[in-house]
Amino acid sequence: MVYIYDILVNFNDSYLFDFFEWNMNDGIDNLKKVRLYRISSHSMDDLMKNQVCVDHSFLEEIFKTCEVYTKNSVRTFPYVCLFSDGIRVLAIEWSSDGVSSAKSKLILEEEEDVLEIVEDMKLYDLPYNVISLDLSRSFLTRKELKIRKYLKAEIEDAYHGGKYEKLKFLYGEYFEKEIDSYQRMEEELLASMEYFLDSKHVTLYELLRLSHKKKQV
Repeated sequence: MVYIYDILVNFNDSYLFDFFEWNMNDGIDNLKKVRLYRISSHSMDDLMKNQVCVDHSFLEEIFKTCEVYTKNSVRTFPYVCLFSDGIRVLAIEWSSDGVSSAKSKLILEEEEDVLEIVEDMKLYDLPYNVISLDLSRSFLTRKELKIRKYLKAEIEDAYHGGKYEKLKFLYGEYFEKEIDSYQRMEEELLASMEYFLDSKHVTLYELLRLSHKKKQV
């Protein structure tokens, strides 16, 4: 059994943020002790990109092996552990039925320390199944999520609020063409940023922000 001591994690149940995207108001935990497993790169890809479910035998193996510092004491997480393929490191919190419920990367310095330890570890055959794809964790940064949320609100407001000239402008700026259906305009604009953002999305965001600032002057 290999344990890692005194590391920071930023568990999130929706997105997997790199350490440089962590905010001061995030619920960052200081783990006193957590078990580490070395797995294959294929398994690591599955854990990072998807929601997976592990066998109950694995849950029993890690039950209350993770300790976390609190303000006045130390408590245990029921099901938390670390994984690495020798290139990346991932912390996962599991639900009582074995589903990956929250994930976290590590800060760079602590990740490097873990990677040194992993070099001497044997590969562990993790018993799991992929139960759903979770592409949003992999392709959008925290800043991009903010931009997507803003654009989504503006596009939906333009369509449902009857601001069709604005909707036509946004559609034309992004797709550089015209269509007759306002419903299709909304659907295609929203679909264009489902899994990723490009430079045109950023341009739309900046144009809308600038427009709102001019209205406030």
